[in-house]
Order: sequence, then structure tokens, then C-alpha cells
Amino acid sequence: LKFSSHALDKPGAPMSIFTVLSVACVLLVTLAIHGTPTSFVNPLVTSKSDKASCSKAQCSPVRNVVGTTSSAQWRNTALALGMGIACAARRRVQRVQRNATVQQWNARVKRIEGGRAVFDVTLSKPLGLTPKNFPNRPGVGIAKIKEGGNTDLWNKKVLLEDADGMFVMEGDEVVAVNGTLCEGQDLEQVSKLVKESEGDSLTLKLVRNYLTGPVKIVWKPSLKMATYKRGALLRACEETLGANVRYSCEDGWCSSCWHAEDNYMTVYRICKMDVPPKWDNVMPFVLLSALEVKNTKGVLCKNLMQADGIKPPRKDGKL
Repeated sequence: LKFSSHALDKPGAPMSIFTVLSVACVLLVTLAIHGTPTSFVNPLVTSKSDKASCSKAQCSPVRNVVGTTSSAQWRNTALALGMGIACAARRRVQRVQRNATVQQWNARVKRIEGGRAVFDVTLSKPLGLTPKNFPNRPGVGIAKIKEGGNTDLWNKKVLLEDADGMFVMEGDEVVAVNGTLCEGQDLEQVSKLVKESEGDSLTLKLVRNYLTGPVKIVWKPSLKMATYKRGALLRACEETLGANVRYSCEDGWCSSCWHAEDNYMTVYRICKMDVPPKWDNVMPFVLLSALEVKNTKGVLCKNLMQADGIKPPRKDGKL
């Protein structure tokens, strides 16, 4: 029996069909289980008198020989159908979750011309960040985020605790403070706006180059995170943070260091691959260890790699 789930994989597929198939699967499995005849036979019973004195409580259930083949085929068919529907359901749920995550990040910014994204963040004072003038153009950007400061704490809420809002990243440009525009101004003017702001918090309007700017990397389950340039070797990024990635080979095919990106489930060989040069840095680049993928997604990194059509090179050198 071949089961096709392409119709279920389409986002626009009606849920009513999916529900009907799920119910049908449950009914088939139930019928298969209850339709298999069983009898109670004690393997130690040898005579009719022993059989008469034997109670069901002392007997072990075994399958009846009569109709075993047809019942087994029926049960296997039902189970195969159930497994097919279950796999289709999991793929559908995972894809919807991934799309929702991407949509949520996109909804938190406004994309404008020039490959830039604009967003607001409200931070408690003191901000815990270091602003500097851009070296090659007018304007002020975020040069450093102090560990343990209010900006860093806000980032951890957004990136690690799924708080609603955008995270701040090194390289972001400050274009307004509490609604007062300061795009293209120098550090002295921007700092004055920050110091003169009232209250215990302020709102910064930031602009990010999402096509060329740096990328925020989050490692799980260690929950280490930092900002890196595109094209940087992932192993070098990990070793500076100490994210506890294991390395057991030289070519990257032992699978010890394999991680999967959280949104698209693309597998990365940490010891050999780089930060993606085309990553949309409106989203963080979240890398899950193989064990984390298994525990949270229910899949194996090896299977994800094979699903992408990527195979390790043969030892004999042939393709």
C-alpha cells in the first residue's frame, strides 16, 4: 500500500480532509486490533483434565492460528496507513510552525529600500550599550552591548524566552530617540537626546542592514549567543563562546558537530561551514545540536541531511 501525503503538505489543503483521514486511520487501527482472534492457552497444559481445571487468570494469551495471515496483513495495512498520516501531520505542523516564526520576525520590522529594516525597542536605563560614529559615513550605530546590561537582558528575553519584540544588535543605526529624529547626526547630538530623555526607559528607533549586516548566532542547548560577520567559520564562532560542541573528525562527516538551524531545519557541519552569507539578520541564526533537534523536533539530523540530498563522499573517491 502506497500512501501519498502531497495534498496534506500543501498549506492550502482543507483541514476537513485531514481530519477525516485521521479519524479513518484510528478506526482502521482499532478494527485491526479488535478483529484479531485470540485464545487463552497454557503451554504447560497437556491433557483435557488439565485444560478443564485451568483458569484464564493462569493462562497466557497467544494468537490463534486460524486467520493469522489475513489478520496480520490487515493490521499491517492499517498501521502503514496510520504511520503515513502521522508523518504527514508532523510535516504539516512543523512547516506551519516554521512559517509562523518567520512571519513573526517579519511582522516586528518594517522593511524599506536599500535592504534595510526599521524597528523600535524600548529599553530601561541605563541602556548598557556603547554607541559610536560610523567610520565611513554620517550617523551613530551600536558598537557594543554590555554583558549583563539592560540591553543584553532585553535580548535574552527576546531570543531565549520568546518575548514579543526585536533584539538589538551591534551595527544597528540609531535614527530616533523617543520619537526625535537623529538620522545622520553625530554621537554628541545623539547622546544629548539620550541624556535629556525623561523617565526610567526610552525608545530607540533602529535601522538594520538585513542583507549585509552581521548575524546574531544563538547556540542551543548551551544558550550562548554573540554577533558575527557573515562568512565567518562556525567553529571559530563556537570556540570563542564555548558552546560545548564536540568534534571527532577532520572532514565533518562524523556527525558529532552537526547542528540544524531552528527555522528551516538546514543541517550545518560546524567544523567546516560558515555563517550563511545571505542570511536575513532580522531573524537570529539559531543552531540546535543533534540531540536538541531529536528532543524538540522529533527528527534526526542525519535524516534531515539525507532529505536535502546531501551524502558524505565515498571512501573510494567515486561519486
